[in-house]
Amino acid sequence: MLRINYLLLLLSGMLLWCPVQVSAHTGLESSTPLADETVLPTKTITLNFETNIEAGGSIQVFDFASSDALKGTFTQERRRMTFQLDRELTSGRYRVQWKIIGTDGHPIEGTYLFNIETQATASETSDQPKPIQQKDVDAETVKTTTSPAEETDFFPFLIAGGLFIMLLFFFYQIVLKGRTR
Repeated sequence: MLRINYLLLLLSGMLLWCPVQVSAHTGLESSTPLADETVLPTKTITLNFETNIEAGGSIQVFDFASSDALKGTFTQERRRMTFQLDRELTSGRYRVQWKIIGTDGHPIEGTYLFNIETQATASETSDQPKPIQQKDVDAETVKTTTSPAEETDFFPFLIAGGLFIMLLFFFYQIVLKGRTR
């Protein structure tokens, strides 16, 4: 009977020792404008997320040539964040930097680039007009990145779990075996 109790105790200790990481982080589902998309001048940036997000998110828009954030009005709903710029964006490359707090409480951030091109700029730069929605293949390609703002390290849990199992073993050896002698 003691051997069965010992095995059950050891099994429960092993389950505690091997934590399972569950990824419940939300991600960017869609955006307007899209990453690396070339669009007509706009005043609105919209981000839609895979799940609901908590209050406390932010969007910043930067001219690629400058480090100053552009001014505008930020609104946040359940799964959507919108940034209404004070002025319409002119021709150029722009960077969108966003931060959210998922419903699990983890901060997540991401960034992407897009281009603004007016019809006049398109006709000046080439003899054959380029469709506005076409991606600029010659430009530097930057993919949309999404990452947890802080990673959880499970190494301390592994050490604590190992110590717990050793404690269970010594408890079994000293206390439970000592009673049977």
